[in-house]
Amino acid sequence: MNAISRPCPDERRENILAIAREVFKEEGYASASMSAIAARVGGSKGTLYNYFRSKSELFGAVIQNDCERNQVALMDLVSNEEDVTKVLTMLGKAFVRLMLSEDVIVFHRMVAAESVRFPEIGQAYYQAGPRRGKDLLLALFAKAQADGQLTIPDPALAADQVADLMLSGLYRRRLFNVGAEPEEAEIEANVDAAVTVFMAAYGTV
Repeated sequence: MNAISRPCPDERRENILAIAREVFKEEGYASASMSAIAARVGGSKGTLYNYFRSKSELFGAVIQNDCERNQVALMDLVSNEEDVTKVLTMLGKAFVRLMLSEDVIVFHRMVAAESVRFPEIGQAYYQAGPRRGKDLLLALFAKAQADGQLTIPDPALAADQVADLMLSGLYRRRLFNVGAEPEEAEIEANVDAAVTVFMAAYGTV
């Protein structure tokens, strides 16, 4: 008789993260409990604590897992492109689509609503998402400056500027559930305009 195969620790952890993600989405951070997550996982709360010492640590891991996966996908999209205008345009359109997606908007609303009471979740989100995303842009800018395509006195400020320009007008409407979800043509026009302004300010051509 063959032994029943058991998931390896990494698979078990990924399963916990996937289930916890759904619980946080459905119930919010404050209402979600380790007991409820453990029940859906199918083990004891003690088993869950073997992987994550607290709910805040588990939430941070969920956020980090999502952000890492999304950031890898974004960078893979532009890995073979050298022209900074094309890179920013492709990256920007994928970035805006992601930021306006239902999953991301749900978590942004949750973090904004609950980070006053639970500042650790705001910190976890910022470090895993915006902070790492900005670091990726800074690496892109450094390469483009070395190649002579950009001249940027303050790269950190420029990274904030281009991200905000790409989202301008679209993100707040989506976050506050105002009007219809932006169509692809509107996203593309927003990003194209943002890149044009950015390159006019910092491009060398």
